[in-house]
Amino acid sequence: MINQGKELLRQRCKYLSNMEILQLEQAMDFAERAHCGQKRATGEPYIIHPLEVSLILAEYKADIISLIGALLHDVVEDTEIPLSDIEQEFGKQVAFIVDGLTKFEKGTIEKEEYGAVNTEKLLSTAIIDIRVAAIKLADRLHNMRTLAVKKIEKKIPYANETLLFFSPLAEKLGLYRLQEELEDLAFSYLDSTRYKQFKQTMKDLAKDYNTTFQKFIQKDQMCDSNNVIIHVEFRMSPLFKSYNLISEGSPISDLFTIHVTTKTARNCYTALGIIHSLFEPIPDQFMDEIAIEKHPFLKHLKTKLKINNQIVHVNIQDERTNSFYKNGVFDYLQETNMRYLSEQLLGSSIHTIKSISNNSIAFCELISFELFQEEITVFTPTMDVIILPANSNIIDYAYAFNPSLASKMSFAKVNGEVQSLQTILQDMDIVEIHTKSKITANAKWLHHVQTSKAIKEIMEVVEES
Repeated sequence: MINQGKELLRQRCKYLSNMEILQLEQAMDFAERAHCGQKRATGEPYIIHPLEVSLILAEYKADIISLIGALLHDVVEDTEIPLSDIEQEFGKQVAFIVDGLTKFEKGTIEKEEYGAVNTEKLLSTAIIDIRVAAIKLADRLHNMRTLAVKKIEKKIPYANETLLFFSPLAEKLGLYRLQEELEDLAFSYLDSTRYKQFKQTMKDLAKDYNTTFQKFIQKDQMCDSNNVIIHVEFRMSPLFKSYNLISEGSPISDLFTIHVTTKTARNCYTALGIIHSLFEPIPDQFMDEIAIEKHPFLKHLKTKLKINNQIVHVNIQDERTNSFYKNGVFDYLQETNMRYLSEQLLGSSIHTIKSISNNSIAFCELISFELFQEEITVFTPTMDVIILPANSNIIDYAYAFNPSLASKMSFAKVNGEVQSLQTILQDMDIVEIHTKSKITANAKWLHHVQTSKAIKEIMEVVEES
C-alpha cells in the first residue's frame, strides 16, 4: 500500500525536474521513517495520509517545496523529530511551512481557545507563505475523505468547520475543485438525505441546460471565423453553493455558467461582440471585471443571454484567468514574490486584526467576518473600486478609501442621496463622503463599524483625542 502510494506520487509529479524528483524521494523516505509504526484511525499506516495530501497538491502541479512540506507536515507534531532536523535536511522554507502547520501543545487550554490559537498561527504564517494554507486545505480534504470512521459527534462539528472556514479559504486561494469536494463531503455528512436528493435534482437540471449549451457551441463555432474563441465549457455551480442559492430564492439559471476562453484579454471584448450578435443579451446584466478589477487573478467579462427561452450566464476570460480557475495559487508561485502573492490573496486584514485583537478568540471572530464574508464592490465618485466585506457600512468604506478623510467625515451620499453613516452598503453603490475641517470620529463609531481597518483607525483617533 505504501509503495503503491509512493509510485503514484512519482507518476503524478512528472512535471518536476530530475533534481526535484530526487528531493521528493528523499522527503518520502524521511516521512516514512518518521511515522514508522504509527497508524491512523482507519487502521492504515500513518504515512498514507501525508502521501495522499501530496497527491492532492500534485493535481494542481504544486511546486517541490509544497510537496515536501505536505509529506512532512505532521512530523514535528506527531513524532519526536525536532523542527531543526527538518531545517537541516530540507531548508528554511520547508521548516517554516512545517512549523506553520504544527499545532501548539494543548496543555490546559480550553477547546475553543485552543482551536483559535492554532487558527491564528495558521493564518499568520500563511500571510507570509501562502503554501501553508494550501497544504492545510489538502490535509483537510484527505481528512474529510476518511471522516466516515469517526463517531457522529465528531463528524458534525468537523463538517461544519469545513464549510465555515476551510471552504472559503480554498476559494481565496483559487483551489475551486478542492473547495467543491470539501463542500460536497461536508454536505453529505450534515444532511445525507437532502444531499442525495439535491444531487439528483441538479443532474436532471444539468441535462436540460446541456441542450442549451450544445446550441451555443454549434452557433458559436459557425460564426467565429477568426478563431477568437479557443475553448468553451459548461459548468454547473458546486452542489452546496447551488443548494444555498435555491434556498435563498435564486433562479435556476444562476446555477449554470458557460465559460468562454480566448487567447488574450483584448480578445474577450471581440468574443463578447460575437456572442451578443448571435444571442439575445439580457439588458443591464453586463459586468466588465477586466477594466474594473475585483480579484487580482480573475479578469473576465460577465453577461447573460437568452437561449432556447432560458437565461444563461456567460463568463468570458483569457487563458491566464482560465488557468487560475484550474490551478489556483500554484499558477503564480514561480512568477511572484511569495509574500506579495500571499497578501494579494489574503489581503491585509490578518496583520490589522492581530494588532487590535486582545486574544486568539477575538482574532478569529474578526477574521471570520472580514476574510471569509462575501465581498461587495463599491465605487468612489471617480469610479475607483473599493472592495469591502458584505454588510460593511459607510464608515467602513470611508476608512478603506482614505483614513484621514474618514476621521473628518460629516455626512455621505450613496448614489447621490444623503444617507446615515451607519447605512449598510450594497454591491455597485457609488459613495461620496463630505468632511469638516476638524476630527469628527468618536468612540460611538466603534459600535457600528465591521472592518478591522476602520476599528484600528478609530481607536487611534480616540486615543489621541
